[in-house]
Amino acid sequence: MLERPPLSLALAALRGANNATHPRQHLEWAAAGGFRSVTLDAATPGFRPRELDRSGRRDLAALLRRLELGLMGVDLWIPPTHFGDPEHAERAVEATLAAIDLTADLAGLNEGQRVLSLTFPRDREEASAAIGTIAGHADSRSVEIADHTWPPVESGAAESVRVGLDPAVLLLAGDNPAKAAAHTGDRLAVARLSDASDIGRVAPGGRDGRLNDLAYVIALETAKYRRPVVLDTRGLAAPAEASLKCLAWWSGA
Repeated sequence: MLERPPLSLALAALRGANNATHPRQHLEWAAAGGFRSVTLDAATPGFRPRELDRSGRRDLAALLRRLELGLMGVDLWIPPTHFGDPEHAERAVEATLAAIDLTADLAGLNEGQRVLSLTFPRDREEASAAIGTIAGHADSRSVEIADHTWPPVESGAAESVRVGLDPAVLLLAGDNPAKAAAHTGDRLAVARLSDASDIGRVAPGGRDGRLNDLAYVIALETAKYRRPVVLDTRGLAAPAEASLKCLAWWSGA
């Protein structure tokens, strides 16, 4: 039987879920639910880089260790157009540089993955300066940028800018996630687990989804992907409940 990669829960989907009064409660919930890895969201209050000084980062790393949660990296879902918009570009770059530092610091404290997931704009000309600055800083901190632009765009900026795959995005665009994963090969920094019907995102493992999960797992093996797959339940009506069901399905499938 083909062994499936472990799942890392993307915490971005859980904002406002579970009646949590602090995002760190989501870490406790994830650990209690059976997840062994998480992907933090740098835009969630409580996990934002400017709110975590050196002591705060050490405390967060200690909590992850206590809960026996690995760190797959960090998400930062800034609107892609902001990187090329003169009105927003400076703030977008500053936020991204800070998220790179957070990713590097937490990975250094926890031996986690040094990966920051985001989406650059498809039109790279206006955003070229922003992307170059981000790529240079990522290189200096040994952080990989998983760019979820689809189809991928060759940045030409640095080796640090690689590819992130979100199956739901590909399916809604009429593409095949398994073929994309196999074709991307060693450029693949983050593979996510998500699904879509003909009209929008749905929970992976359900009857309405179009993801061929077996073909996807085989393609990841072919691409020599050796990291956790990031379970992404953003856009679902009940992301917390869906996350637990997906974990059970993925583990038992």
